[in-house]
Amino acid sequence: MSTLFTINSSWYERAWLYEQLGFASAGDSILLIEDGVLALQSSVALASFMAKCKAAQIKVYVLFDDLEQRGIDSKYPSIETVDYKGLVNLVVEHTKQVAW
Repeated sequence: MSTLFTINSSWYERAWLYEQLGFASAGDSILLIEDGVLALQSSVALASFMAKCKAAQIKVYVLFDDLEQRGIDSKYPSIETVDYKGLVNLVVEHTKQVAW
């Protein structure tokens, strides 16, 4: 049973990156959407978060349209960029969804 965690709030509003890891396990995925994509601007925090995700076998995705609207480039090869079709596929692939 896998879970898709969606994060839509900014890193600056609350420290959700590591909170999320406490609930996620191997096979789960994290999707950054809306202001959640702003996490890509904090390279130090994101690097540590991504290392922990890799070790825990948790995949991280980001919604392309939200990156584009905020003028952010995804320069992290370990984060997969998805479009709206990809978002729907993620929802279908996971048995549960949790929004943060």
